[in-house]
Amino acid sequence: VSMQAARDGIPQLGVGNLLGGSILLLSFVMGMTAILLGRVSLDHRLAWREILVMFGVIAAPIPVLWDAQLTRPEGLFLVGVYGIHAFVLNRDNKKNHQKKIRVGGFGRHVVMLGVGVGVMFFSSRFIVTSAEAIMGMFSIAPLLFGLFFLSFGTNIPEFALAIESIRHRRREIAFGDFLGSSAANTLILGILGLVAPFSGAGNGRIPGALLILGSVSVYFLWALSSGRTISRKEGIGLLMFYLLFVFYEV
Repeated sequence: VSMQAARDGIPQLGVGNLLGGSILLLSFVMGMTAILLGRVSLDHRLAWREILVMFGVIAAPIPVLWDAQLTRPEGLFLVGVYGIHAFVLNRDNKKNHQKKIRVGGFGRHVVMLGVGVGVMFFSSRFIVTSAEAIMGMFSIAPLLFGLFFLSFGTNIPEFALAIESIRHRRREIAFGDFLGSSAANTLILGILGLVAPFSGAGNGRIPGALLILGSVSVYFLWALSSGRTISRKEGIGLLMFYLLFVFYEV
């Protein structure tokens, strides 16, 4: 979706979607899950080193986008940060999981991948076109639309994962999925900077979003430090960050 927005000349929509998505996952989704379940536990397969590396990647856009512009060198920097993160995690996984991986049905997987990419391409085109129409009708700034409306739609899989955990009362959440999605937003943001650099975006809204992203990341780490769990009270704190985000940006 962010790449399609860049192709249509509105990269700010993609930036809002990526920043809003990371804030949404860490504060709203995780906060509501902890509140409804009473407590959620960290997936113990994740080492602290991996968690810290992931949060470093998630926070990487803060200094880059603080001046409300994204240049190609900055985009390259974000891609490089994600590349280091992927290398570290892959090395750790090789050390911890020495397994032989059986590869089968290669042709079927290639076909499925091609179909998936095709569906994503056409659906992203439809989403961006619809977003442009709605923004025009209601005079909504692209960054603001991406921060709130689009970020909800593009994170439906993570919502489904959280709802499934709540429905089955599973307190051990796959934190890696949520953190991985947020970290991937940094990679996409870097690619966006390489494809469609921009300046002077957001009408002063980007620093506020970055401040919330940094604050909720620090709070999230602090909450996890107490027994690798997030309590209901800490979940309320995460949700408050999202409400503050809405209040400030809107």
